[in-house]
Amino acid sequence: MEAAGSSESAGSGRYLSQMLHQILDEFVESRGRENTRLAYRKAIADFLTSLGITTLEAFLAVQAADVVRYRNTLQKMGRSPATVNQRLAALRGLYGRLLKMGRIAHNPADPDLVEGFRVGAASRTEGLTLDEVRAILATCDGTLRGLRDRALLLTLYYQGLRRSEASKLRYRDLTTRRGLLEVRDAKNNPYETIRIRPEVRRAIDDYLEVLNRELQRRDTRPDDPVFCSLSRLRSFGGRLAPTSINEIVKERARMAGIERRITAHSWRHSCTTHGLAAGVPLHQVQRHLRHKDVKTTLRYDRERDVRKNPMTDALPGLAAL
Repeated sequence: MEAAGSSESAGSGRYLSQMLHQILDEFVESRGRENTRLAYRKAIADFLTSLGITTLEAFLAVQAADVVRYRNTLQKMGRSPATVNQRLAALRGLYGRLLKMGRIAHNPADPDLVEGFRVGAASRTEGLTLDEVRAILATCDGTLRGLRDRALLLTLYYQGLRRSEASKLRYRDLTTRRGLLEVRDAKNNPYETIRIRPEVRRAIDDYLEVLNRELQRRDTRPDDPVFCSLSRLRSFGGRLAPTSINEIVKERARMAGIERRITAHSWRHSCTTHGLAAGVPLHQVQRHLRHKDVKTTLRYDRERDVRKNPMTDALPGLAAL
């Protein structure tokens, strides 16, 4: 039975005092983007669990040393610098809000007190070779599941979508403006448009034609999700979740005999590196991927640049000496 004056924190499974729960919710809901709200809620829930905090008093009593220990714990767990920095950003924002409200005297997550980690110049995501892309696509047959997965993979590759963006695609995003794909609630902009590859549109239409027969509907409606769950248990025809998209990508990679770690982001990585390798100007790749900063685009290309560096080959051979 739930204790009086407490409520369960979303994502943490812990019961928090009503006042702490209210402050956390108000902060999270004040964020402008849905993805940011989800990420911040997860980050704060993880922090509370890590420190065993359930009351507002305990949360307000947190010191910089506590945040430093939390940061170092994340590092020991193998979390990437970007993930650690995102967690710290959520805490800084929340404690900064409390500081402005006069609830605390200082921000225990202030960057002068708790340093973040430097994000490497190269992306840690592993991309795919063109042969690997073809091998994975070859695992998709003519069944409804095969058609859906093929359409999804082509969308990730040619359009360079994040899995959250692919999950949110609705049919109107393909049809409102001819030849263009509308990306809504993107990471850096609430609305973007990019050219759609004809093969992507054909693959989606082929898949939706079969899906409509399964759902016994005449046409796809404008607000219908493009990529749907095919689970017969309860969610058939509903929006495919970002986590499910990642699982589909991993399963298709395994079916193609690829043993290394491949995720949905690997396809976005491949879109970037293959485009740059084909001679597409950097600013146009940046525009297609919708990167806010060109440095982000360059991170994806750093490994290719390293592999092309002739420095080691230029040095004299010493094996015979």
